[in-house]
Amino acid sequence: MYLKQFDEWHPVKKRLQSEERHVYIRPGEIRWIAFGVNLGSEIDGKGVSFTRPGFVVHVFGSFLALVIPLSTKMKDHPGYLPFEWDGKPTAICIHQMRVVSQKRIFSRKGRISETRLLSVKRSIKDFFSL
Repeated sequence: MYLKQFDEWHPVKKRLQSEERHVYIRPGEIRWIAFGVNLGSEIDGKGVSFTRPGFVVHVFGSFLALVIPLSTKMKDHPGYLPFEWDGKPTAICIHQMRVVSQKRIFSRKGRISETRLLSVKRSIKDFFSL
């Protein structure tokens, strides 16, 4: 059984909250994001910083972004959009999309084209109009 590391996540979350930094983010970027430790089947971050790659779908003002976690586990059911990133098969986990503070968003790993971004947004729209 997987044990959630809530006690280890809380000091990281407190540190992120207290940091004064501004990250300029744009839609279509792949970023390291501190998803943290979440409840139930919500996707967690990994490692000591509780981060994982995430896809920036939309930016709200200067402080919030709509993001989707990425996963290397490919599943053949709704909510997992196959996506090749950095030459590797990846999944955009649409069913795990959420709004996060820019305080959770770190280094940029790349950016996709506007055409590809529009294609991902169409897939998101199709998924949520089930």
